[in-house]
Amino acid sequence: MFNSWLPESKDHLPLTWWKTNPVYLSAIVALVGAASMVVYAILGVGVMERFCAFTFNIAFRDWHVWTVLTYPLVNPPSLWTLFGCYLLWNFGEAVERHLGRRAFVRLLLTLTLSSPVFLTIFGLHNSACAGIQGIDFGTFIAFATLYPRAKISIIILTLDAWVLAAILVGVDVLSYLSMRSWVGILLLAANVGIAYAFIRYETGALRLPSLPKRVSSPKGTQQPQKSSGTAKSSKSSTPSVDDILDKISHKGMQSLTAEERRILDKASEDMKRQR
Repeated sequence: MFNSWLPESKDHLPLTWWKTNPVYLSAIVALVGAASMVVYAILGVGVMERFCAFTFNIAFRDWHVWTVLTYPLVNPPSLWTLFGCYLLWNFGEAVERHLGRRAFVRLLLTLTLSSPVFLTIFGLHNSACAGIQGIDFGTFIAFATLYPRAKISIIILTLDAWVLAAILVGVDVLSYLSMRSWVGILLLAANVGIAYAFIRYETGALRLPSLPKRVSSPKGTQQPQKSSGTAKSSKSSTPSVDDILDKISHKGMQSLTAEERRILDKASEDMKRQR
């Protein structure tokens, strides 16, 4: 089903077009988040929190299990919500274009499920999670992890992406501390950690531990040895950028070697200097 909805051949293409402008999935999700404020205003806080917000008791005792996925739609009208949707649209598009739509969907699902999972694991059954802010912010953290040196201009300041991400995380931590909201700090740490680890894994910098495989050979037989000439030729051959992009479209970013990532990053930096 996943392959039929999100075919690999269209992984790095826009979802659709608006006139001559490409529209990616991140823009659609951001528009849904902004539209949810209108729905919230029409239905009211009681209906939205009862049928869309997540708590363990509502989800698993009242059997409103859909709230595991619908809680990001509980967004009261707010400028901060609009700002978060802007972060998702602008920086999420860069992440989606780099990783591909399939990986971006996995990122969104992981960020969406992280809050309900952590509230359940830590036994915080009376605590609720609602709103798209965690997904918005997690997407920006993913962008800052992917492009830590990207320049972001804010009025008269220009900051590196990782610096702005650190400032925003620090401000949120201080805000939760002032309210003594330990649940808020927990969910913030979960979103930041998951977004960072996800990008590191997708780019091949982080790998899951695995047990070593031991291959036994029959007695009296020897393992074939590679000739030194073949080894030297494989080391000397350097893949082109087109080969690397073709590999990403078929196997994903996690399949790249350290040398291939270095070549891709160098090509990206060269393109930025030429602009």
